[in-house]
Amino acid sequence: MLYSIGAVAEQGTDTIPTPEAEAAARAQFVEVEQQLDTVPYEAVADLIEPLQGYALYPYLQYQVYQRFPEHLTQAEVNRFLDSYPQFPRRIYLQNTWLKQLAKEERWQEWLTAYQRLPRKGAAYQCDLAMAYLQTDQQEQGLALTDSLWMVAKSQPAACDPLFAQWSQYGNPTAGMAAKRYWLAAQAGNMRLARYLHRFMDADANALASRYETLSSHPNQALTADLSVFPEPAQRRLLEQYFQPLARRSAETAAQQWLKYRATLPEASSLIAPLDVYIGKWLTYSQTDTATALLAGLDYDYQYPELTEYRLRRALGAEIIDWTGVLTLIDTLPADLQASDRWQYWYANAVQNQPGDSAAAEMQTVEQTWNQLAQSRSFYGFLAATHQQLPFNLNNQPFSVNTDVLAEIQNVPAIQRAKEWLALKRNKDAEREWLAARASLAPVKRQHMVALSLDWGWHHRAIMDAIRQRQWNYLEARFPVLFTDLFEIQARKNEIDVTWATAIARQESAFKPAAQSPVGARGLMQLMPATARTTAKKHGVPLAAAEQLFQPETNIALGTAYLAEMFQRFDGNRAYASAAYNAGPHRVERWLEERGHLPLDVWIETIPYAETRQYVQNVLAFRVIYAQRAGQEVAMFSPDEQVMLAYQPQAEAVDIDTPN
Repeated sequence: MLYSIGAVAEQGTDTIPTPEAEAAARAQFVEVEQQLDTVPYEAVADLIEPLQGYALYPYLQYQVYQRFPEHLTQAEVNRFLDSYPQFPRRIYLQNTWLKQLAKEERWQEWLTAYQRLPRKGAAYQCDLAMAYLQTDQQEQGLALTDSLWMVAKSQPAACDPLFAQWSQYGNPTAGMAAKRYWLAAQAGNMRLARYLHRFMDADANALASRYETLSSHPNQALTADLSVFPEPAQRRLLEQYFQPLARRSAETAAQQWLKYRATLPEASSLIAPLDVYIGKWLTYSQTDTATALLAGLDYDYQYPELTEYRLRRALGAEIIDWTGVLTLIDTLPADLQASDRWQYWYANAVQNQPGDSAAAEMQTVEQTWNQLAQSRSFYGFLAATHQQLPFNLNNQPFSVNTDVLAEIQNVPAIQRAKEWLALKRNKDAEREWLAARASLAPVKRQHMVALSLDWGWHHRAIMDAIRQRQWNYLEARFPVLFTDLFEIQARKNEIDVTWATAIARQESAFKPAAQSPVGARGLMQLMPATARTTAKKHGVPLAAAEQLFQPETNIALGTAYLAEMFQRFDGNRAYASAAYNAGPHRVERWLEERGHLPLDVWIETIPYAETRQYVQNVLAFRVIYAQRAGQEVAMFSPDEQVMLAYQPQAEAVDIDTPN
């Protein structure tokens, strides 16, 4: 049993320590935390007990429990779990305790511990089945083992002893093996599927071998009788043939698919996924053949996703058929028709179609423009420009209830988050914050946004405001940060400071330590290779990629690179923003293919959905930041405005000069 280091109850305190006392407690915590990695078990109680009143004390307890699980008891674990119900790492304590009990084969105690905080991971479920088998609960144990074995992937090695014992009961049967084979095959896990041959009977093996032959030679699937295979396996064979073909030649894939589709039952579940997949790739081709094939794939407009692809394709034509655009919009579901995006293009299509529109239709369009201009969105700002109306930010400051805010501040998890922030350990702070958030009512979650804003934790305020759908709480969603750095570097690189700020807001939501899955780093999400090239070109010191997490370095390099894109694309912010996201070579290719298009059409038809949304967000965020700063601003510069699908009636004010 662990020495008596009893948990402090999970309740906050209204006592306000002095700044000096807070600093001393933090320093002592860090020192003890480091010492706990090496001190003997006999010394831990005396080491941590002086910090029992400190908010982060449970982390010291947790550290001891993790290091010395052999001294734990169920009573200790229960006391900790009861005392700290929001503690983010409580599940890891449970994991450690369950592993210790399994290691010692204390299966009855394991079952008791498991019920305290059940774990769903495969290794724990295997231990649960083993515990049943070892405590004379064979029926539950065998049933659970059956379900654990019957999956499309290999289970962890921790499950091997269980399956070895399970096999002594005559498992798996040939029927079970065949069923699992098809689960693995349809998931593409052919290594496991081939392993299962040894458990299957002759007929099942023959069918499986036939499937493997077709899987290795997908071109044979079109002439084979696929109905002998389970439907998910049929779908996989067809996808293995048609998807690569669609990427190489969408028209060929569509022609072959339409012919094959005619042989399938009308209600077949095989049809829709390939209709949409091939249709998406067809939209990249502008030939008349592709147009006809798209119509064949979706003759009754049953796939809204494909209809939107067809709309962008229609907008990207050499000569836009605005009447055809209207027809396609009319086939969209009502909710999509009512979106800002398609309302904007509906109004454009009516105004740009040849001939004189009826007076009633023009009145409807005028109402559409005016209504759209009230929206705080890319399309709303475009509509406001069209109507020569001011941009409507729809800002609604949040009304703080001081009593609710005080309750939140007294939540122990919130207090721990604040301490972690003071120690500059933001990941730990976020874990506590999210754990607290999950347990609170919606009104308190909304107040958490105000609290994080008050703490200056702006990235968290942005993310929580979005999650809580507090769309109009602009103080939280669009904070003004790193002002001096952005102004200095924007002036130096001769670009608009609000544009650079909008890029950072879109890229990282102002999180200096942000790192993307592909390795982009910092506020303006620079790839290390791009950063090194830019640093060398502009004389910015960059000794290591880790410096990209420093706002000074990141903003200096990010604005310099943004300025390069601005110059490379002749001062067009839409093209430059797209290049910042997708790379300049892609944008140059898109301009070569579709540079003749009106600018708003070009943005709408950017092939990458991520880049399309990125450009729209950046241009809209720039307007928001300028408006909030009290500056006059237009969505586009005068040179950009004349490139739009409509022509504004008056020239708008721009803020192209550096601030």
